[in-house]
Amino acid sequence: MKETPKYLLIAEKIKHEIETGEYQPNDQLPKEFDLAKSYNVSRITVRNAMKELENKGLIYRIQGAGTYVKEQNITRSVVSSNQLELINLKKYKLKLLDFEVGQVIPEIAKALEIQPYDIVYTIKRAAMATNKQLVAFQKIYIPAKVIQGVNMEMMESSIYPLIQEKLNVKPAKAIREISLVHANQEMINKHKVKNKVENKEPLLKWLQNSYLDDGRAFEWNETYYRITKFPIKEAIVL
Repeated sequence: MKETPKYLLIAEKIKHEIETGEYQPNDQLPKEFDLAKSYNVSRITVRNAMKELENKGLIYRIQGAGTYVKEQNITRSVVSSNQLELINLKKYKLKLLDFEVGQVIPEIAKALEIQPYDIVYTIKRAAMATNKQLVAFQKIYIPAKVIQGVNMEMMESSIYPLIQEKLNVKPAKAIREISLVHANQEMINKHKVKNKVENKEPLLKWLQNSYLDDGRAFEWNETYYRITKFPIKEAIVL
């Protein structure tokens, strides 16, 4: 019987560690040198294992920065304008956590189809139950040159009817990607939900890129649902 190549065995082990949560989405994997030393193999063998994992869509590489675990999408869908709201506002109340105006990282600028130097509104919000427990939290980016006149007062209610009524632009559709992730300290601090979300808590992550009827992207929405604490079907507007 033909022996399984070492690089496939290493790839399978790392795949198992990713699937069991030992490595979380966007965690950096050890360097090739360290993996080669750990498995007592050559760097070429490790490189082939990394290529195998990359081909399977489990990892991604950033030139000069390392290799990282890729988020695994559960589904991708397109929704119409009456399905844009990601929080069930009949059951939960929105609370504004932070509101900033400035530039964003290139990844977000690309998603919004703007230049890196363009100004963007960055909104952080929490969805709260009547018992004041956190149901979900979100970070929203809105390009100022597409949606003008956004202010803090607008952020504790649904932004979509306000955009249409007050700013006279019409939301049309959104593309969504859903994945299962785990909270980490960086995420907790970045989203300002310290002492509300536990480290390594499983979360359902919804990414939503929303478009106006003229085709312009007007929102990048990153929403996380606490799936162990609340029924998702009650938190999301279905």
